[in-house]
Amino acid sequence: MISNVINQIDAIAQNTGDLIAYDELGRTHTYAQLKSGSDSLAAHIDSLNLPTGAPIMVYGGQQFEMIASFLGSTKSGHAYIPVDKSSADERLTDILEIGKPALVIAVDELPIEITSVPVIDPKALTSIFDNETSYQITHPVEGDDNFYIIFTSGTTGKPKGVQISHRNLISFADWMLSDDFNWPEKSQVLSQPPYSFDLSVMDWAPALLSSSTLKALPKETADDFKTLFGTLPKLDLNIWVSTP
Repeated sequence: MISNVINQIDAIAQNTGDLIAYDELGRTHTYAQLKSGSDSLAAHIDSLNLPTGAPIMVYGGQQFEMIASFLGSTKSGHAYIPVDKSSADERLTDILEIGKPALVIAVDELPIEITSVPVIDPKALTSIFDNETSYQITHPVEGDDNFYIIFTSGTTGKPKGVQISHRNLISFADWMLSDDFNWPEKSQVLSQPPYSFDLSVMDWAPALLSSSTLKALPKETADDFKTLFGTLPKLDLNIWVSTP
């Protein structure tokens, strides 16, 4: 049974840090790098003195920096709002208005100018990750605190933020790692759904809680069938999570 998502992932980093956590078509990062990057980001977020518990928008695609930003946000006590880089400009402005994030972390370049809240752009984010900073976790997201807020498509009007607590995530991850799925440790797990889509939690959460490797499939690759069918056999997958 999982008692704390952040602690369990960090424990893997401390015990077997050289394991590959994320593989984006050969661009790999270890569990130790995941801990280091998220620690450094959490320390930086703390230095910004954001309102307590205010969410953080994280914008990007299928990259290691997205996962590291999710964990860095929650380590510092802030839920994250994942927004995919393929989102329309209107969706970004709607989420800014409805979700009221206190900070935007842009893994990819933003398509709109945001001046209402601080923005960590891709260059600044790289600098934060490169400047390794130790971090003592004292005020993380826990219990019934929101772990993330995922927004609906908005097809019936404005998108709505669905709040998922740390306790909700633990319940889901425990189920995924139960005998119902027979999820083996140290698996090779396809990570294709955008992180703004709830299906993505079915790959990244059990993968990172079981010493597995996320094999990211960027949208550009998935959208080009010739490239896609040439790439999939090379990923050496044993767990497949994707949209149809």
